[in-house]
Amino acid sequence: MEVQRVGKKTISEEIAAQIRGMIDGGQLSPGDRLPAERVMAEMFGVSRTTVREGIKSLAEAGVLESRQGAGTFVRSVGERSSRHAASIIDVILAGDYRLADVFEVRKMLEPEIAAIASAKAKPDDITRLEAILHRQEDAVRKGRSGADSDLLFHQMLADIAGNEVLRELVTALHDALAKSRADSVQSPERQKVSLAAHRAIVAALRSGRGMQAERAMREHLDEVEKIIFGNQK
Repeated sequence: MEVQRVGKKTISEEIAAQIRGMIDGGQLSPGDRLPAERVMAEMFGVSRTTVREGIKSLAEAGVLESRQGAGTFVRSVGERSSRHAASIIDVILAGDYRLADVFEVRKMLEPEIAAIASAKAKPDDITRLEAILHRQEDAVRKGRSGADSDLLFHQMLADIAGNEVLRELVTALHDALAKSRADSVQSPERQKVSLAAHRAIVAALRSGRGMQAERAMREHLDEVEKIIFGNQK
């Protein structure tokens, strides 16, 4: 492993940048163990404390993983993505955000998810979506909110799109809405509108029409937004 000696003024960020460059350049691969701190301190020409700080920053970013008694290892890309997604979700769930902001993000993500799902949906996927619709219909008919089926429907679309990070983000955004406890969020009117929109989205996926699926999802979110906010946000 080749490194560049650094001066005392460069602080731990340069150490972290060099290590990350080695990973990106293929000198370090997922699963590789980094040399001991003492060895790296000698290689970089800095103190062990500086090396430790650089490693810590990369571990916090999900690039490295420190295992007690075993050393520090390079994470795989999948592990890094999962860790980063988890931190984003934690921020969303911990925050006290305006509903309008949550809807704005949903409108950025979910129409595109629907379009991608329409290109990838298999017959079994359509069958599962229809089963969710039947449960939602039953709940609405019996005067229940159907919120669980509503969330499951949007999660399933992200599943079909094939992106686990998007699925977790969709779940977090829906949970952020639920935290608001606004009566209008779970109103009977919203549930009926959601059900009709979900039917239109499934019809678009069944026919494989991406633009139609995207438009149906966008119209769905616009309608729900109007119900919740009226003319004001």
